[in-house]
Amino acid sequence: MMKPTGLLDLSPEQKKLQESAREVAQVLKKNADQADRERWVPSENWDAIKSAGFYGALVPKAYGGLGLGMFEYSLILEQLGQGCSGTSMAFNMHQMSMSLMKGAGLESVNKDKFAYLCDLTVNNLMSAVASEPGGNSLIYATLNPTSYVEVVEGGYKLYGRKQFGTNFEASRYSMVMFHIKDSPDATESVFLLIDTKMPGVNVEDTWDTLGLRATRSNSVFFDGLFIPEEQTLLRGSDFFQSLLQTSSAEFYHTFSSVYLGILTAMLDWAQQYLLSRVPRGYTQPMAYHPSSLQTIGALIDRLDQARLIVRQVSLTYDTHGNIPESFYGFAKAKLAITNALMEAVRTLPSACGANSLYNKNPLPRLMRDAMVATVMPPHMWQERELAAIGAMDLDMTKIQPPLG
Repeated sequence: MMKPTGLLDLSPEQKKLQESAREVAQVLKKNADQADRERWVPSENWDAIKSAGFYGALVPKAYGGLGLGMFEYSLILEQLGQGCSGTSMAFNMHQMSMSLMKGAGLESVNKDKFAYLCDLTVNNLMSAVASEPGGNSLIYATLNPTSYVEVVEGGYKLYGRKQFGTNFEASRYSMVMFHIKDSPDATESVFLLIDTKMPGVNVEDTWDTLGLRATRSNSVFFDGLFIPEEQTLLRGSDFFQSLLQTSSAEFYHTFSSVYLGILTAMLDWAQQYLLSRVPRGYTQPMAYHPSSLQTIGALIDRLDQARLIVRQVSLTYDTHGNIPESFYGFAKAKLAITNALMEAVRTLPSACGANSLYNKNPLPRLMRDAMVATVMPPHMWQERELAAIGAMDLDMTKIQPPLG
């Protein structure tokens, strides 16, 4: 008799966690259209997520969190993504400050500061901002910050513009990355913890986008704001390249679980819709039409494959850490769910018909959210490259830059 693998046969504790996330997702689902329309995650969503104890999902137990592994965390994200993809993505970004600092080694550098960050994460809504205009996820060198700090007595003065500040306005604190002005090392940067409500923090409403509108990933800019030295989290060089390696699970693998939720929601809705549509003069619903069966069958296959890949590499990471099988597996997992979503966007409107595209239905919103999966880092082209590099055991440092 085969033993349960953990991929589909969840433990009682995992099933309980999944059920708790499913209950929260019902609150999120109720507010999903409002969140997209108003480009804002309703406070009711955050209340439900916090009440479930999920704020501290990835915070180690020793620091007051749930201490979940990537496998259990992915179960939560997949359920929340079925309720509201914008909220689920914003919630995932809530974990990012603590997760990235853990991956960057803050705990070993300053245990007290890491404990403080963990406590904030458990009790407050957090955000993290690193992207800037001119950066491109296809070229990681462009992601190094040009926004900068001047080192002054007692701390720093902040200058420059950030973009994609997911949930910055709703969060209480945010981790923001800056270059050190006049440093001889072009990659030397500092991560600072900023009180988002303090005077001198400026937000520009730029996030009117195709999808994931509720994440409200607006631009944030600084013009001489002073931050004291004690709000420094970590200072060092070449963070983006190292974080891609050391924190790839939190840096982008978590996105795959959100997208699993989006695809599941699309497919669940489409099946119910086709079962309810009976053409005039016929007795059977459109679910029996061969085109419907072909479309739904193909997408069920894609979803199951993507879910298995996501869960398998999550287990590998939890068991063995960020070994090559994990690192390159994350890229393959995100590529699998990205390809599945693109097929759903391409085929479901034809299978469901024109009436399905009215905005009173969730399908148009879910399709728009799905489209963003192709560009969330790593970009789908990079996912392909990473999968190939891992398969052929190539040296990443010898990959030539694409542009001169």
